[in-house]
Parts: sequence; structure tokens; C-alpha cells
Amino acid sequence: MARVAVDIENREEGRLATVTIENAAKANCLTSELVAELERVFRDLAADDDLRLAVLTGEGPRSFIAGANLQELRSFDAKSGRAYITGLQNANQAIRELPVPVIARVNGACMGAGLEVAASCDIRIASDNARFAMPEVLFDLPSVVEAALFPRLIGWGRTCWLIYRGDAIDAATALDWGLVENVAPAAELDTAVAETVNLIMANGPVGIRLQKKLMRDWERLSLDDGVHAGIQSLSDAFRDGEPGPRMSAFLDSDT
Repeated sequence: MARVAVDIENREEGRLATVTIENAAKANCLTSELVAELERVFRDLAADDDLRLAVLTGEGPRSFIAGANLQELRSFDAKSGRAYITGLQNANQAIRELPVPVIARVNGACMGAGLEVAASCDIRIASDNARFAMPEVLFDLPSVVEAALFPRLIGWGRTCWLIYRGDAIDAATALDWGLVENVAPAAELDTAVAETVNLIMANGPVGIRLQKKLMRDWERLSLDDGVHAGIQSLSDAFRDGEPGPRMSAFLDSDT
């Protein structure tokens, strides 16, 4: 049965959540039920004060999320189409609002709704056999919701190329464009993800959470307001975190 599975690993530094879309028989395509479950999972994770990081991936080696479920979508009308895409936006917003970073482990096809989910994550690490597409125009639909993030990630021209053509780009092109941050051979994908996971989890928990919030602030604030938000964030870090002891440990290790 298709579901969104959550595995929690308790580490010395805190909790690591791995969220997996388990619908491999259908290329991990997102039904309305899976979309709603994805939102619920991330809303629940947001309440975990010991959570340090989340990894989001798809079941099996062939697909991250190959898009929306076309068997369901083909019968939609304006009302049901709006309901589905609103649910998807809510799920993406829950990912973006998680107080800690989210890494997309892109293990194959990443298409349409799947690419919008990946864009909602903070970091994207892909296998070298991954492929990326926004094929909505093939079905006489526009690309919407978190596709609005693409111009910030890859620029307007590359966004137009991806969205207007509807065909796929490979992982090397996605890396060159800045659509993903790292590409690894498929057999080494977990090693590449683990390296980034370990580095982030070793960092200060208060600083990481404040930085995640500041990232979202920077998206919506003017430059001046974003700078001032950073001043407050640094002040909060000295109040709520442990920068002094961490600096002392760094200085001691350097002597």
C-alpha cells in the first residue's frame, strides 16, 4: 500500500528523520492521499524540538517522485484540480516551514510535482542517473506552486527552457544549472547524503534552526529588512545557543 514512511534515528546530536514516499510500483507518483500524508508528516516533525535534520526520498532506485498520479488527475475538473494542487502546495509549505534543513535524496526520476517537492527542500543531492522535468505543458497544464522557486534557483531563461519544452534534463545539467547541489554515482548516493547529514548535524542546533528561519525571511524581505533580521537572529543565538563554548572548543583544538 502506498504511504509516506518516517524513520527516526536517535543520535548523540539529536534526531534525524528519513521520510520516504513508498509507492515504487507507481514510480512514487503522488496521489491526493499521499500529498495529504506528506503534509501531515512534516507538520508532525515540526513539533519535535530534538529534530536536527530531515532527509526526503522515494522508495526504490528508479524514482524520487515521478510527478502527480495521472490516473487520478485525468478525471479532474476545475474544482478537484484546485483541491489537489492546493494540497500539494500545503505539503510543500510544510517542508519549507520545517524548523530544520531538509535534504532531498533524489534517487532517479524527479518530475513535475516531484521537482516542486525537491525545490521545497533546502539541499538536493542526486544520483547520476536522475532526470528532471516539468512536463505539465505536455498535458495542456501550466507548472505551478513551488515551480515559482525555479527562477531564484536557476534563473529565468533556464526556467523557461525547463517549463516550456517539457522534456527532461540529466543530472549533470541539473548540477550545472544549480538545480541540485551535488551529484553522485547511484551506488554512492547514500554516502554523499551521509556526508552532508553528518556535517550539518555536527553544527550548533540553535544556529541551524535560526539560519533556517532566516533563509525563509530572506526570501520575502527586502535587502535592508533581511540584514536587520540577521542582526536579531545573531542576538538570539547568543541568548539561546552555545556559541561561546563552541568557540572555546575550536580555539582549544587549534592550539
